[in-house]
Amino acid sequence: MKVFFVLLCIGLALARPEIWDDEALQITVEDARYFEGDIELPKFRNAIRYSSGKWSSGVVPYVISSSYPSSTRSIILQAMLEMESNTKHGSTYCIRFVPRTTEQNYIYIHRGSGCHSKIGHQGGQQEVSIGTGCERKGTIMHELNHALGFWHEQNRYDRDTYVTVHTSNIDSIHQHDFAKHTTHDMNTLGSPYDFGSIMHYGAYTFARDKSQPALSPKPGKANGVTMGQRLAMSTHDVERIQALYGCTRDTSHITRPSTTQDVVNCNFDSGLCNLAQDHADNFDWSRRSGHTPTSNTGPNADHTNSAGSYIYAEANGHHNNRARLLTPTAPAGQYCIDFFLFQHGSQEGSFQILASGSRIREQAVKTIAGSQAAEWKHYRINLNVPASFRAILQANIGSGNLADVAIDDFSFYHGRCL
Repeated sequence: MKVFFVLLCIGLALARPEIWDDEALQITVEDARYFEGDIELPKFRNAIRYSSGKWSSGVVPYVISSSYPSSTRSIILQAMLEMESNTKHGSTYCIRFVPRTTEQNYIYIHRGSGCHSKIGHQGGQQEVSIGTGCERKGTIMHELNHALGFWHEQNRYDRDTYVTVHTSNIDSIHQHDFAKHTTHDMNTLGSPYDFGSIMHYGAYTFARDKSQPALSPKPGKANGVTMGQRLAMSTHDVERIQALYGCTRDTSHITRPSTTQDVVNCNFDSGLCNLAQDHADNFDWSRRSGHTPTSNTGPNADHTNSAGSYIYAEANGHHNNRARLLTPTAPAGQYCIDFFLFQHGSQEGSFQILASGSRIREQAVKTIAGSQAAEWKHYRINLNVPASFRAILQANIGSGNLADVAIDDFSFYHGRCL
């Protein structure tokens, strides 16, 4: 898939402390040329089922294209090191990525069209494309898992017990991307179905109508779990590499995204977490699952996995009013605000992220005005704040009922956006 980033920098006047926002907007475009979206279909073997598809002794020689800037090369190497570290036992490595010297069989990581890879060891030079917009560590690990020999999770032959594929919301050109494998071409390695795998699709991948999921968990099967996460390998992802390559099972030292720097991290399945309603506004944000009460505005399901909850500001009865949520106060420093927004309707107002503190006059750091696409859109805002502050989530309702604003998977943490 291709991911394009739009960078925005906002400088504020010297009369008040400066807050810098280099927000990046992520838009995904799927590529129909590859099996399951990012797999170059092997013509004669399935690496996960047959030993010929494994890399000898778990060693994967690689060449990284010289066209990458040093920053991207560094992220690729970080992804490799994290996979090696996660799967080793003591000082014994399970898999190794090594710079190619004279090896005839190796992966060539280059900036191709989008993100895609062959499955397992194919022989000769095999390409792993990490194109523009694919340079995040989790996306790179996803493609390297393909190269090691792994298919997508939702294509398992037992998937119908765990997920529903909404074929009516998937274009015919992408129907094959949801085809189940069989026991003849796929081995689950005795591992349970994993909604949190780095190899799982998100709920809206290849959806024709992005306001409706293409994939949803069976009732009660994925409570609170993010489908389609690209942050880190799950425990089962690590176990499967160890099983496929005959290594000692050891999951005691898996790298996890840090939560110690979180100010807020909420998917709203269990409430508002530590966000507080601002009673000085006109009305409150509400939690909801499924679709919003008014048709043709608001989402039809949450973003996390299409079966959980989200928060929204209801337009009906609140025309030209505002609803506000407040984060806890955070000390001065660099922060990321990461969230998904659904803001679609013919009478939309705007959604704003504001900052306020004892030494910072309340100011908007991001405003998203008017009707956006009828889908969950991903926003990341990097802030550098010189004094303690709290962030404010403010929905400014428009002039009619077709103006709901919804938020899901909201994170506010110290450091730059992952």
